[in-house]
Amino acid sequence: MRLRLLVMAALIVLPTTAPAATKTTPESALHRIQRTVAAIDAEARTPGGEARVVSRLSSQLGVSPDSLEAQHAGWGLNYGEIAMAYGFARSGRTGKTPADVVAMRSNGKDWLAIAKELGVKVDTVANRMKRHVAPKTKR
Repeated sequence: MRLRLLVMAALIVLPTTAPAATKTTPESALHRIQRTVAAIDAEARTPGGEARVVSRLSSQLGVSPDSLEAQHAGWGLNYGEIAMAYGFARSGRTGKTPADVVAMRSNGKDWLAIAKELGVKVDTVANRMKRHVAPKTKR
């Protein structure tokens, strides 16, 4: 009995180890995308930042700066959200355009439902979105 109490006391006192990290869940990948969107939008709000963001996205997405600016105005989205719409559309297997993705979102679908409908792995979009953020400069 005494040994049993000692074992039980040791189990209570000893710290337990956290479970090993598992495969990234769609929700955590969605959060990474949202952080990337926020970083792109924050840069666009800085002096000269909008021009840098438009130039970088234009080059990376293969879309003219004028088209991006028109989408920004017409869709009512920030540049990070536009990059996200392109990411979902281009990762999908259904041939949907970024405008289709924006329409799906405007019709009330959440991003996980859009990903499912397009056959998109949210983690893939999250990894691709990282390239749209300006590289950090050393000071």
